[in-house]
Amino acid sequence: MKIISDRESTLAVLDRFRRAGAALFAPNGELPAEIEGLCMGAQAFAEAHGLNEIHLAVGMTAMYADNPQFRKISPGCRIAEDVSGLTGGDVRVGCELWLRYLQACADLPGTFPAVRIMPFIDHGWVPDPDDLALLHDESVVDRMAIIMYDASRYDHAENIERTAAYVRRFGKRVVVEGAADKIYDPKDIARLRLSREDQLSRPELVEEYVRRTGVDLIVPNLGTEHRSVGVGTAERRYERELARAIRDRVGPIMSLHGSSCLGGKVGTTPEDGICKVNFYTAMAVGAGLKIAGLLERHRPIVESRNLWMLSESYAHDVRRRHVAEVTQEMLATLGYAKLASGRA
Repeated sequence: MKIISDRESTLAVLDRFRRAGAALFAPNGELPAEIEGLCMGAQAFAEAHGLNEIHLAVGMTAMYADNPQFRKISPGCRIAEDVSGLTGGDVRVGCELWLRYLQACADLPGTFPAVRIMPFIDHGWVPDPDDLALLHDESVVDRMAIIMYDASRYDHAENIERTAAYVRRFGKRVVVEGAADKIYDPKDIARLRLSREDQLSRPELVEEYVRRTGVDLIVPNLGTEHRSVGVGTAERRYERELARAIRDRVGPIMSLHGSSCLGGKVGTTPEDGICKVNFYTAMAVGAGLKIAGLLERHRPIVESRNLWMLSESYAHDVRRRHVAEVTQEMLATLGYAKLASGRA
């Protein structure tokens, strides 16, 4: 495995996917079990399809409220046993641990030889001071292939101003991803009586945002669970025509977030102008449910205090193999086989 973090190589990879009519798989991967599973699945897919190199963007959030991953994995963080909350944690420590987990896989000789990992920060949440410090830490920036600078808490003009300033400072060192739409919290949605449609991206505003900020990638609100705050699961659907309208204005530079609700039905996205597909919830929850189900099914073994089944290595292996299976399915769905066809 190799790590790719320089801007020019990252842009070249994205361009290769666009030319092939495929989309870059961009899952989050928290701890070694998920990271290994992603690499295992990618290596197996590469071998099955004759790919000498296979690229994944692997990301993490920091203090993002929905799932503060760098904070959660840092040793100082304590998650309540009933998952009612968490205390403590240091996002910079968590980030450093994670980058070293990736490097440990890269340092394994002869393991995952085709895999190329592109680290990224997902939802670098600008309103949070810890996230903001991380986003401006040069030693972090230079080890990331992509950084999502998420100023979508702010109104359109301030979002543009803040994002443009970040691009001016770091845009020549890292690929910058941005979000043009404002995120409304549930109270604001109720107060303003916003419908689902009110929260979808407006192509003309996305075009203005891209033009004035200079971002390389854009995260629109296309109606998936990403940023569809306060709506039920029945409302979480992918608005393909909206994606195409945005594509026609800004080109194929979209990154789709919130794809877990689509049940793997993301195969049309490359032709809709989406070159990168983020993914995490369904994969992580599926692995956790599998572990829980195995422990329940083999309750007599568990109650016998069996060392093997109750060890971390057992849960680790179940999770990484589940992640590997999901990875292979997603790579097939997103068109990775086309990368071996000579079209890229």
